[in-house]
Amino acid sequence: MPYILKNNKTDKRYEEKFFEIVNENLPIEKIELFNSLLTLKTRIVKEFLSDIRRTGGKLEKDRFDEILSLIFSIRRHKEKILKTLSVGSLNNAFSCLADSKKSAEIRIGRFLEAFSYEDIIVKRDIALEILHFYEPEKNVLWTSWVYRQDNGTGCLPYMADFLKRTWDGNPYIMPFSIREMRDEVGYLYELSGKNGLHLKRPYGADILLSYMYSDYVYKMVYAESKSLSIGVPEGFTLMKKLLGIEKIEPPEPELELEKAG
Repeated sequence: MPYILKNNKTDKRYEEKFFEIVNENLPIEKIELFNSLLTLKTRIVKEFLSDIRRTGGKLEKDRFDEILSLIFSIRRHKEKILKTLSVGSLNNAFSCLADSKKSAEIRIGRFLEAFSYEDIIVKRDIALEILHFYEPEKNVLWTSWVYRQDNGTGCLPYMADFLKRTWDGNPYIMPFSIREMRDEVGYLYELSGKNGLHLKRPYGADILLSYMYSDYVYKMVYAESKSLSIGVPEGFTLMKKLLGIEKIEPPEPELELEKAG
């Protein structure tokens, strides 16, 4: 199996140091905050796709603006998408993702065919992120900042390098399937738990991956110029941006208690 993390050796010293650093810099209260915000994002996505099914695909364009704003990796494409795709085309494409009776592979294939935008990476990122938050227990987060198959970039290879895992000299460009990515994320939970970082499904891996990518971004900018790094958002702000939750307000404790009562 062509995994990046799973089934590869690790240097135990680097593995322990890696998780020691993560545990020091990712406190439990931040993890809980991210879990609550990601739960709210799932609620928004579920409501959106439910409304598409309920109305028979007759949502207005502002609803698509709202949902696309939740996907970090396509932020530069959102305006062009909304200008070039008709509201009917948008409804038709997202209706494909709402059909929970079909497998993720079938839904993604139908979405890619129906979503008439020229950038395949953008289309794929939209489909995979929406499916993850629609059915977070079934579908893992797999957008281009997590891992890009065409050029082997993303935070999974970065994490592998950080852990000093051995490899056979080939670049990290492999034909991952959705099942293989589920296995990879499952191993990430296993590895984290073994090293004292107890992440809760279904969003724990999202939080760790966003932490790693924000670390990568900061270090790359800092390596280029210390002065430029001043303009980079601090780690937790960048994590929120990556996960598309920076504009989602956490629930008021009083309101939650009222609902519970």
